[in-house]
Amino acid sequence: MSRETELLEILANKPELVTDFPDWMVSDKTIQKIREAGNVAIAEIAGRDSIAAVIRACRIRNIKAVVPTIAFTGTEYGNWKVPFKKAELMKERLEQSNIRVFNVIVLGSPRFWWKLCGRYSTDLFKKYGYYTPCTGCHLYFHAVRIPLAKLLHCNIIIGGERESHDGKVKVNQTGIALDAYSELLRRFDIELFLPLRDVKSGKEIEEILGHNWNEGEEQLACVLSKNYQDKEGKVMFDETAIRNYFHEFALKAAEDEIRSYLSHNSQRV
Repeated sequence: MSRETELLEILANKPELVTDFPDWMVSDKTIQKIREAGNVAIAEIAGRDSIAAVIRACRIRNIKAVVPTIAFTGTEYGNWKVPFKKAELMKERLEQSNIRVFNVIVLGSPRFWWKLCGRYSTDLFKKYGYYTPCTGCHLYFHAVRIPLAKLLHCNIIIGGERESHDGKVKVNQTGIALDAYSELLRRFDIELFLPLRDVKSGKEIEEILGHNWNEGEEQLACVLSKNYQDKEGKVMFDETAIRNYFHEFALKAAEDEIRSYLSHNSQRV
């Protein structure tokens, strides 16, 4: 069975995959090579902005090697081959600058996502008067990579979020949300590097990528997409509710979950 087939099989089944990776994906030899590479960053591979973020990060930081990662929840649908193709394009660009790119690592835990974003949605809406799973979902995407970062002795994770998308606001990418994501990773001595945070124009993203790639295209979709928009497409959110969600519930819930993963993986880390 080829590596691609095995990866796609994982994405079809979506098992618990946060620390106990199969040897063919993350062997002891691979771990040692990554640890020895020096100045290594974990790259989050998703849509257009995530690829641009890695390219830009490597321009402005002394990053010598990149570990591409694709995280799953339980809500995506579409062609799973697309993010792997984008990871290959990113690899070609980075290797032209003598930056080493390791094989893609797939990881995720629908159970963790459920605990953070789904299980308490009724209670959270009742408590704050507003709730969307999208804020917790992005927190999950960053959090679920923390045990891997610890395993690889890597202290930088590159994310593609930005506060404005040509004037459009995404609830999971507001300043409040980005600060919360960064705070969680700091609790584990990891930097969430967001090189596109202040980039407002999609045109600038295309310039970084070097080709046209419309936002939202050539990537997976989510069954909960646009849940925080009304029927006319207007974004509805409550900053106070989002802030309270993070600081009264989500940050502690995510931290506790990650510390549980780390305690079970302490021998390898």
